[in-house]
Amino acid sequence: MAQNNLAEAVPLTAEPQQRPNIEQPQRQAQTVSDPTPSGKRLPFSKFEKCLMSVCGLILALLMVSVVSTKIAMSNTVHDLQSINNSVTTYQNRNTNAQQEINELQSRSRLDKIAKKQGLTLENDRIRNVNK
Repeated sequence: MAQNNLAEAVPLTAEPQQRPNIEQPQRQAQTVSDPTPSGKRLPFSKFEKCLMSVCGLILALLMVSVVSTKIAMSNTVHDLQSINNSVTTYQNRNTNAQQEINELQSRSRLDKIAKKQGLTLENDRIRNVNK
């Protein structure tokens, strides 16, 4: 690929050709320095051991607190459901009692009881009182 005629053709030979005018830099063998030997690990310092212990302890405490919070929340939901059931029971009892009161105060029942007792109803003397 030639761009602006700056590229030159490279022959495909086994040995690279050297130009006499250009000095070739000497390649130096780079040594790869491995900070840890291949079979050994670096030991943990006391600070790292303490830090890992503290983090592990905090993690364990957080797990225990999450589980205990879930249990407490479940118990609270159970208590709330039982309270709601008892409230519903009392509301039903109140509704039934109110219905019974309305039936006992009905005009036809009062007329029936008055006739059994030998009483008569005079409409002129009846007054309706509302609260």
